[in-house]
Amino acid sequence: MGVMRYAYRALQLVWSTSRTLTIIFGLLTLVAGILPAGIAYLGQLIVDAVVATISNDAPARPAIAFIGAEALLVAIVAGAQRGIRMCQSLLRAQLGHRVNVLILDKAQELSLTQFEDAEFYDKLTRARREASSRPLSLVNRTFSLGQNAISLVSYGVLI
Repeated sequence: MGVMRYAYRALQLVWSTSRTLTIIFGLLTLVAGILPAGIAYLGQLIVDAVVATISNDAPARPAIAFIGAEALLVAIVAGAQRGIRMCQSLLRAQLGHRVNVLILDKAQELSLTQFEDAEFYDKLTRARREASSRPLSLVNRTFSLGQNAISLVSYGVLI
């Protein structure tokens, strides 16, 4: 539960950096979590349509339509994954800039003796270096966990 507290704080930081990108990132994650179950369901419909076509000499149009729909869903999932990566890249750049500005603002309030302390200066340098990666990595992992949970629940509903 302690990790979730940090995830919440990281999400707040990412949210305050770019609300629009965070919303798009969340929606794309939701789409990428739900659609694999839809692809699996369409796979079942394809198999059923092929079996019906073979056994009853029924037309093959339903199977072809299901194959087209499944191809469309696969393309949407691939697009969602690319969109997620694009949002991550844009958020990483914006978040790195924002955290660096926050660190520099805080550094203006410090005294010169604090900068002369090697341990403190190392921590400050490390914080600036990891500014864009750590909070966003935590948000990425949280969203990925949510995406996997959505997929698991949607597969469970199908079963």
